[in-house]
Amino acid sequence: MPSDERSTRSAERCHLHPTRPAVAPCDVCGLPLCLRCAVPVRGRVIGPNCLPEVLGPDAPIEVPTPREPGAAERAIAGVAFAVALATTALPWSRFGVGSDAFGAWGRTPRWALVAGVGSALGCVVWLVRRLVHPADGRWWDIGLAVLGGVVVLGAVLAIARPPAFTRTWLGPWIAAPAGVAACVASVAALRRSRAPVPVRS
Repeated sequence: MPSDERSTRSAERCHLHPTRPAVAPCDVCGLPLCLRCAVPVRGRVIGPNCLPEVLGPDAPIEVPTPREPGAAERAIAGVAFAVALATTALPWSRFGVGSDAFGAWGRTPRWALVAGVGSALGCVVWLVRRLVHPADGRWWDIGLAVLGGVVVLGAVLAIARPPAFTRTWLGPWIAAPAGVAACVASVAALRRSRAPVPVRS
C-alpha cells in the first residue's frame, strides 16, 4: 500500500463513531468503520448498516447509535452544576447572615446569591439542552461555560467579601471548584463538537 494511501486511511474516522479511527472500509458501501463496527462475514468486512443486505432481513442486527461529540464533557458539566447547586443548601458563613441551611439564598443581595443563581440556571440550561438535542449546540455550550464562570465569580467573591462581621464556611469553597469544572468541561465540549471530522472522498 503506498504511503500516501496509508496515511489517508489512518486519518479516517468511523462514520458512526467520529471519535474513533477507522480500521477498514465496508465492502458493501465503502464507508469507514472502527473496530467495533467492522463485522467479519465470510472473509469480508461489513458495516452494521449493511449486515441485513448480506445476512438477510431476518438476521438480528444491532446498529450502534452514533454518539454526539462532546457528550462525556457535557455530562461532567451537568454533574458539576448539580454539585454547585447542592452547595447552596450548605451554610456559606460561620455565623450571622448565611450561616443557616441554604446559606447562599437570602433576601439581602450577596455574592453567594450570584453563585446560587448561576448554578441553578446552569442546571436548567443543561437539562433543556439534553432534552432538546439542538442540531447546532455550540451556543448552548457557550452559555454553560459562561454560567460556570458566573458560579466561580460568585463563589470567589463570597470568599473574598463575606457579609459583615462573619467569615466564609463550606459553601463557597465547594462551589468554586465545581464552577471551574463546569466551565472547563463546557469549553472542552464546545471544542470537541467543533473539531472537523475527516470525510472519505
